[in-house]
Amino acid sequence: MRDTAAVGCSVREIRSLVVELNKRMDAHQRGRSAEFDLTPTQAKALEELGQPKTARELAAVLCCEPPNVTYVMDKLEKRGLVVREPHPQDRRAKRLVLTDAGRELRLELLRRIGSDSPLDHMSHEERVVLRDQLARALDGA
Repeated sequence: MRDTAAVGCSVREIRSLVVELNKRMDAHQRGRSAEFDLTPTQAKALEELGQPKTARELAAVLCCEPPNVTYVMDKLEKRGLVVREPHPQDRRAKRLVLTDAGRELRLELLRRIGSDSPLDHMSHEERVVLRDQLARALDGA
């Protein structure tokens, strides 16, 4: 068995860097969400509702149960950011749809999350390479 520490770029080192980057990205997103008086889950829900979704679809994206989505949507609905509309193909289901205010807040939130991020010091080309390398690593997993 090979000693990966002697190679100069160990899996352990990469894992530590990925974990640290994740922590910084998460802290950045939490901070930006708080600026809009949103929890991280509410912010992620707004981000994902660029297109209407059912609670079940949103729950799958957020990796949570539909009752949790109901709670989050209740909060966003009270703020006038989301409405529940009948699903056009399934009359038993409701779609979660952003209001005009919700769309505006979503765009501003995405803009703020994208600014001053832990990756801002990297050029566009460097971010593309990083994205491609991470995607490649995940494809092999």
